[in-house]
Amino acid sequence: MMPRFNYRAYDSRGAATEGELVAATREAALQVIHARGEMAVEIVEGGPAPAVPWWRRELLGSRPLPLPQLAAFARELATLVKAEIPIDEALRIVAMQPLIGSRARSVAGRLLAGVVEGRSLSEALAAADGAFPDYLVRLVETGERSGQLGSVLDETASFLERAGEARSRIGSALLYPAILLAAAGVTLAIVVGVLIPTMMPIYDEAGTPPPAIVAFLAEAGRLAGRWWAAALAVAVSAAVALALLARLPRVRTGLDLALLRLPVVGRLVVRRDTARLARTLATLTRNGVPLVPALETAAGALGSALFRADVRAAAAGLAEGRSLTTLLAASGRLPELALRLIAAGEQSGQLDAMLVRVAEIHERSLEADLQRLTSLLTPVLTIVIGLVVGGLVVSVVGALTGINDLALR
Repeated sequence: MMPRFNYRAYDSRGAATEGELVAATREAALQVIHARGEMAVEIVEGGPAPAVPWWRRELLGSRPLPLPQLAAFARELATLVKAEIPIDEALRIVAMQPLIGSRARSVAGRLLAGVVEGRSLSEALAAADGAFPDYLVRLVETGERSGQLGSVLDETASFLERAGEARSRIGSALLYPAILLAAAGVTLAIVVGVLIPTMMPIYDEAGTPPPAIVAFLAEAGRLAGRWWAAALAVAVSAAVALALLARLPRVRTGLDLALLRLPVVGRLVVRRDTARLARTLATLTRNGVPLVPALETAAGALGSALFRADVRAAAAGLAEGRSLTTLLAASGRLPELALRLIAAGEQSGQLDAMLVRVAEIHERSLEADLQRLTSLLTPVLTIVIGLVVGGLVVSVVGALTGINDLALR
């Protein structure tokens, strides 16, 4: 366990502060205090740090930074590095940046401690408990080796920002249908829990069977009231089981294959991973990384397990002297336009320029497809929800009017 240090310091207003922190060395502890904007006047090692309480541990293991925080972190760091600020000072500034999120600031503090101890930025990223994806670590390592770290970080930040914008656009488009769905659920609960139980005694007294829809809702309400706890437990267990199954390679491959076969979703997945492959590969090759390790790194940036397997197979075939275009075309998953541009790049010796063009084309196509999809999704879901809930309400209202006939008998 890392040692614990007790310290006394003065903050930016001149007020005295004191406390304790955990750091690998005394120098690393001083760097953390400085990153907080405080000036240490005394720091003493206080023994090993106490064990982390169970309620503060990562119950599901290490987790990557959320995409918005990852994009904001990369953008802040890219801006500072391109301004030729030393990496340790850049990390100090990022650790105090309130706009990147509390967890990203905490991770920046750990990166700073690693850099102060003598690690490179890529080594510190790799040791950050899974906070950063492997392809990002490889890209940063490439930037360090080529002396173009600022440019690599800038391109990576742009890529992450575009991915975050696409995800945000889909979420915004689904917000209104989600509100409608929640309102429909509340309406259904009122009908099943309040209205239907009030109607059933009237049919029982008249000796007349209720309409099918009323009988169905009454039975559903009775079962839900009796078995809701068991149903909730089954639903939670099923969700956990599905989440665990989705991590298995065979299941993940099957799910990705099913997504690729869907009419609209499959095209979105192909364009997304084609753009990611081309953008990452262009960044790596432009900074002097050989094509085989560049392909292996680019595979880690892809979301589909099938695309990752295709690219890794291409890397293995490329080591045997075969053409990149031929290898990528073997799976039949990459678009024809992308293959033609890559072939032109291989023949002309301008592969990185053609890869950038492939990335731009498919990023714009993906953005246009997402915009069309989200513009159509809201009205379609609204109509579907309206038809389902409206049909249910009309059926129940019709049953209510039939009660008047029973009362007159």
